[in-house]
Amino acid sequence: MSNKLDIFFGTETGNSETVAREIADELTELGVENEVTDLSEFSVDDLSSIEKALIVVSTWGDGEPPAMMEDFYYDLEDGKAGDLPNLEYSIVALGDTSYDEFCGCGRKIDDYLQKAGAKCFMDRLELDTYYDDEVAEWKTKSYPKIQELMGVG
Repeated sequence: MSNKLDIFFGTETGNSETVAREIADELTELGVENEVTDLSEFSVDDLSSIEKALIVVSTWGDGEPPAMMEDFYYDLEDGKAGDLPNLEYSIVALGDTSYDEFCGCGRKIDDYLQKAGAKCFMDRLELDTYYDDEVAEWKTKSYPKIQELMGVG
């Protein structure tokens, strides 16, 4: 059993990467071993080797994935990840409520992972454009849960 949290990000403008790296740094300080990976450099074929993941992803346009991570997204949508019964995950979705498909990419990834048999260990967080307060509140609630999940603290 791995005792590492894999933190993935999918970004168009850099916001998701910033949030993911900030979370990673803070979790490291709390004793949670983690690794940050850009979804543009990750294949869904490798998801079966992941046990615990936090996915920080933005939505682009009308519910679409960031361009750099389209391969991962559409392969996941097509079921190319196979069955993922050993994956526990949570999603932090960034979006903009002025679009019809608010946080559409994060919501769809959540659906695709559930269809593959993965289990969500924490409810999806959906963030609008000005999200600093929501992220801070989420961290306060979530970090203890993540530490417990990872057997730390």
